[in-house]
Amino acid sequence: MKRSQTRAGRSGKLAALACALIATARCGQSPGPAPSSADSPTIRLGISNAPSQSADRGVQQFINIISNEGLLRVNQEGRLEPWLAEGWERSSDGLKLVIRLRPNVKFHDGSPVDAEVVAKVLNENLAKTMRATFEDVASIAPEGDRNVVITFRRPSSLVADALMDVPITKTDGKTLVGTGPYSARPIAANGSAEMQAFEGYYLGRPVTSDINISTYPNGRAAWAELMRDRLDILYEADADAIELMRDSKNATIYSFDRPYQYVVFFNPRNPKLKSAAVRRALNEAVDRNALIKLALRGHGTPSKGPVATHHWAFHEGDSAFNYSPQAAAREIPKGLTLKCVTLAEQPFEQIALVMKQQLRAVGVELEVVGVSVEQVMQTLSTNDFDTVLLEYSSGWSVMRAYRWWHSKGVANLMHFESPNVDAALDHVRHAVADDDYRSAVAEFQQAIAADPPAIFLAWSERSRAVSKRFDVQPEAGRDVLATLRLWRPTADKVNATQD
Repeated sequence: MKRSQTRAGRSGKLAALACALIATARCGQSPGPAPSSADSPTIRLGISNAPSQSADRGVQQFINIISNEGLLRVNQEGRLEPWLAEGWERSSDGLKLVIRLRPNVKFHDGSPVDAEVVAKVLNENLAKTMRATFEDVASIAPEGDRNVVITFRRPSSLVADALMDVPITKTDGKTLVGTGPYSARPIAANGSAEMQAFEGYYLGRPVTSDINISTYPNGRAAWAELMRDRLDILYEADADAIELMRDSKNATIYSFDRPYQYVVFFNPRNPKLKSAAVRRALNEAVDRNALIKLALRGHGTPSKGPVATHHWAFHEGDSAFNYSPQAAAREIPKGLTLKCVTLAEQPFEQIALVMKQQLRAVGVELEVVGVSVEQVMQTLSTNDFDTVLLEYSSGWSVMRAYRWWHSKGVANLMHFESPNVDAALDHVRHAVADDDYRSAVAEFQQAIAADPPAIFLAWSERSRAVSKRFDVQPEAGRDVLATLRLWRPTADKVNATQD
């Protein structure tokens, strides 16, 4: 068998329709000595915009991030990394995947996480995650205590990537039991919650003892509490908070790229958008750098399509969408008007306003309609729209692109169909060797560029604000929460708050 690597180096409310990326537990750190009670402070975390915050961005999301883990995860370069699994091996023909579990992993109730339990979880849940692409799987079975063997009818590069979206959990009555460094108590009626350090965590007991989660009606109220030293973490710092705290002696801003991007989805059944040339021109009419500067205050990365530019298989070539307003104006029908439905909140409204101005420059009149998330869902279900501006889960694995843009994809809400896109994504799906996979990704990018299903705008960014009373040990390319279990009180707070 061919040995793989075993170590490695807000969101839109509709993102829950795709599998949200949960990749925050640090896997490579060796367990250290258990901290003493004197060195085990409580972390106070604030989540703003409650109670309107959606589940994928609110208290439950944070709890899921900290308490649940999958077998493998995908990093920013699109490469697999170990998580609950210690390593994995693929057969040279791509028809077998052996996942080797870490030793001594336990659920929060103390029961062991062995191969039999993991195989049961995968058999019950992987098909729900993968839908049509699960047909590649022939069987999932334990082999001894620590190996789980997945055999395939056809090679599939998507199955291993999908493991990041299947947390290894069990139920204890009505309670979900995970394996992460912290376990959660039930969320209170007012939205607050408590988490406690898991003594039996396989990488060592967390340094901090408890996490107290409080909710706030808006970002200003939450960051004010942080400035008063009543909070240690502002879960999501918006652009206003970032500017106000940029030179703060009390807190540090930690930003990271997210596997989500802002996109204007086309209605493929709308006669105005039937022409691929028109859809390409609409992509060329958008100045993404200016949009990020004006609408996102610089907090984002220009999109060149559904594949991130830092993905190891990204093809830099003619498949990217470049700003070319003169060329766009030549292809767009005179007097073209489009309605754009989006969420009546920021940054969506500001993004739509900037787009309205840019499209007007090439002869397109964009009518922006801000609605609730429920109304967006109703709009999509009735197919009565021209375009919809949303943020969707797009990376870092091409598996996510498959879900959105393949005609059989589980998240293909727009019912987009393209034989060339399907063929390219199926090529990615069944690729075995890296060269074949890279070639397939290039085909996918070219197919999307030729027949674009959307205007790809920008990859989003998220920021956390953390009190300087903690040494947070950030890791490049990751959410700072990835190291939460390792945070220690700053030894010298006076010096730590001096820039």
